[in-house]
Amino acid sequence: MKRKNIPTKKYKRTAIVAMTTAKIGLIHVTHLGKKTLSSVAKVKQQDHQHEENIGKILIGALMQLRGTALKVAQMMSMQLDMLPEGIRTELTQACSRVTPLNRAHIRKVYLAEFNNAPENVFAKFDSNAFAAASLGQVHNALSSDNHQLAVKIQYPGMAASIKSDVQLVRGIMKSISLGTSYLPRWEIIDDVLNGVQKQLEKEIDYVQEAENTRWFAEHLRLPNIRIPEVYPQYSSKKVLTTEYVAGKHLDQWLAEKPSQAVRNHYGQLIFDLFCYQLHELKVLHADPHPGNFLICDDGCIALIDFGCVQRLAADYSRVITRLFTRDQQQIYQTYKDLGIIGGDLSFEKFKSDVFQAIEPLHTWMSAPGLEKEFDFSQYPPMPEKGLSHMKNAIKEINSVQQEQIYFDRSYFGLLGILRKIGAKIVTKGLIYGRL
Repeated sequence: MKRKNIPTKKYKRTAIVAMTTAKIGLIHVTHLGKKTLSSVAKVKQQDHQHEENIGKILIGALMQLRGTALKVAQMMSMQLDMLPEGIRTELTQACSRVTPLNRAHIRKVYLAEFNNAPENVFAKFDSNAFAAASLGQVHNALSSDNHQLAVKIQYPGMAASIKSDVQLVRGIMKSISLGTSYLPRWEIIDDVLNGVQKQLEKEIDYVQEAENTRWFAEHLRLPNIRIPEVYPQYSSKKVLTTEYVAGKHLDQWLAEKPSQAVRNHYGQLIFDLFCYQLHELKVLHADPHPGNFLICDDGCIALIDFGCVQRLAADYSRVITRLFTRDQQQIYQTYKDLGIIGGDLSFEKFKSDVFQAIEPLHTWMSAPGLEKEFDFSQYPPMPEKGLSHMKNAIKEINSVQQEQIYFDRSYFGLLGILRKIGAKIVTKGLIYGRL
């Protein structure tokens, strides 16, 4: 992979955003011109293509900005109804395109944190990262007592750029809002961005991530789930060192064509892990990227990367699981209890303006929770939003709470992983919390 530096100068980052805004404005004007000349049958197709074009421009800018700007956009996309389908599709591919930084930047961070170069601290240190994400990259190392380690080094300038990068993404989102009518009210987007900023401030603190990792290791009491040990002597606010866990990433494991029984075993572990967090711990590991689950040869799963952790209110699991129903009245009341819709919205208006739009997605996401056992090999892909009804539904969204955003991120990530595995598992624990 080609190594690139992050543009850290404010004027350079602002110029990237200005160019992005101009491009979005131009294609929006072009799109409006095409719509006036098109038949009604082509409008939906053109709208979706327009969103994809905006998504490509957005990703192009974020891949230049990298760092927290990219992370902000990824976190925005975790709320399924926050962005149109075409834009969200582009954002979901962003993480896999991140390229690692050069050795000079790695050395610079390590010298600032430890006053020493990594090759002088460890018996061995591989300067080529084996994993790269939006906020940092991970290297193999060997301790003086021959323990294999994973060393995560944060990209330079992350802390200083959070506030400005959130502001940059805020500007880009305003440009996007001019190009589509399927976004929530601006104050809702703004609230979500404020929440994203607070979460990012936590995620760049590797001392906090180390504490999260140790907390899960102490409190998670499920068999066959492994949490890596933290090495505090090699860790700091911008460097986190843990034991290296030998395991296969999901795609690598699936390429070996495991049997259905083996798929069921690991799928059940991942599902039970989610239920245990929701009902027992009331804390979610809220970054369900497939790369954060390592399939181990001894039948265990290793859970890694505890930068994004969301604590839940004591009664949250009881309230959220009420959505696993076909009873529209119960769904309506739960949406009100969660603050998603206002208390003054009537049930009839909810059915006509909101539920009609969300029904395909709701039916899809609630299906596993309505059965005692579920075959994810037969699970269809997530339905696209019905654009003809979405405008009215978006207008009735009252707020998007942090707990809801991170539950959605965790749960929909879980469904995607289980569908990819094609596991047949017992799912009754989702509602009742008894595994």
